[in-house]
Amino acid sequence: MVLTVRIEKHDERILAEFIRRNKLNRTQAVKELLHRGFIISQLQDYQDGKITLGRMAELLEVSIVETLDLVSKYNAHPRMPRDYVTDARINAGELKVKSCKSI
Repeated sequence: MVLTVRIEKHDERILAEFIRRNKLNRTQAVKELLHRGFIISQLQDYQDGKITLGRMAELLEVSIVETLDLVSKYNAHPRMPRDYVTDARINAGELKVKSCKSI
């Protein structure tokens, strides 16, 4: 597929810097940026709870393990509601107290 895109001067400078830094030609650079942007988009959707880990793996065409590596690398773990985190902390504290008493 051939795609023609007009970009602003600022974006042209960004592309030129990316090309220089990564020693790519223009086509390679645009393909790489598109690929990276898609990964980041999927990570954001996963973090926001819009897609599952399995669905993200399917979309990225990688294994679940590779997907988990990406989630970890970009710290894109799903956001937990504040009350969930608070409840988990309280429950963990109660478990610790019960564990100590049974010893």
